[in-house]
Amino acid sequence: MDAMNSHPLQSAAAVSGADHPDSYTHLAVAHCDDAARPDEERIELIKRGIVIEHVAYTTAMDYAHWILSQPTGTPGRGMLLTGEPGVGKSTFGEELVRSSNGRIVMISAEGARSTRELYGRVLQFLDGPVARSMHTPDRELAVIRLFKALGITGFAVDEIQDLAKGTYREHQQVLLAIKYLTNVARIPLFCLGTPESERAFRGDKPLAKRLRAFQLPQWKLDQSFVDLITTIEEMLPLRKASAMRNEAVLKYLL
Repeated sequence: MDAMNSHPLQSAAAVSGADHPDSYTHLAVAHCDDAARPDEERIELIKRGIVIEHVAYTTAMDYAHWILSQPTGTPGRGMLLTGEPGVGKSTFGEELVRSSNGRIVMISAEGARSTRELYGRVLQFLDGPVARSMHTPDRELAVIRLFKALGITGFAVDEIQDLAKGTYREHQQVLLAIKYLTNVARIPLFCLGTPESERAFRGDKPLAKRLRAFQLPQWKLDQSFVDLITTIEEMLPLRKASAMRNEAVLKYLL
């Protein structure tokens, strides 16, 4: 990031050598005013992160919202979103949760080897009772009651491919629990994972057929990636242009 103000009374424009936010020609017009803010505010803006949607991401999100728009209780709804680590699968799930005002439950299947652990993670997400002494049937009942009481509209499971790492019995038990929850609550299921995720459903063909598959591609060094970096540069509240579109930097970012 560019240098911090050398004197607390100096204006942002004075430090940047600019007289007005309009002089930040490397930024999109809508973000010029952000570059004139105090350093602390600009840092916070950058830390918030930026989501720039790939067409594949947008297509998958549109389908997710279509599923959620169907009449309550419509059976057999779901999707499987796969992609390599870092392409935005977890971000996709988190955006779903935000857009639902917290009425979509999202957990990670990583390391989940029992229905007891699965129900415990759901209860933790919902800030429900999750005492170690609670037996599996009690946890299951608590989850179902909370789903109904809170009007939960969807269930998202991240790192779904990890289920295949357990024993066959563990794998089947957790899959059955996931299917049972969504069937009883009559809500859609959103599964997120790596390209190997389809293996997790080999033992349950009806569930696999229920999940429409989508894939998020990895970025590669082409014009689409350059356009992405250009868009990011135009949005970040930096007072000086960066060299992010340098070929060496682009390869490093990939």
